[in-house]
Amino acid sequence: MNRTLILAILVAIIGAGLYFYSNNSSVTDAAGDMKDSVSQAAGDAADTATDAVEQATGAATDAVSGAADTAAEAMDGTLFSPEGYDAVKVADLIDASPLDEARKSSLKTALMAAGDDPALLSDILGQVKEALGM
Repeated sequence: MNRTLILAILVAIIGAGLYFYSNNSSVTDAAGDMKDSVSQAAGDAADTATDAVEQATGAATDAVSGAADTAAEAMDGTLFSPEGYDAVKVADLIDASPLDEARKSSLKTALMAAGDDPALLSDILGQVKEALGM
């Protein structure tokens, strides 16, 4: 995305320079055709950059929405009960936490080891909840 944006800016600058030059001096028809080509390229680059920004914005919005849903489930406690447990969401919460990498890894390993055993899973989920400060 950054290269596309830089390319769009460079094309716009070159196009503006050609436009200024062609309006302030006598330029042949070839320069006029070149100005049209540069203007078209600048427009295409701007469209590409706009599309890339829209896609990135959409992806970010989806990620924030998913994180908000996960946080809401975590706050009401359902995510940390054996019945409401979702391994992916709990792992995402652990990864997003400020815990050190070793602690994150040990918590996720313990969750995987607990498997479907409700008693063990409940204990590990309690440890995860405590570690996350919830």
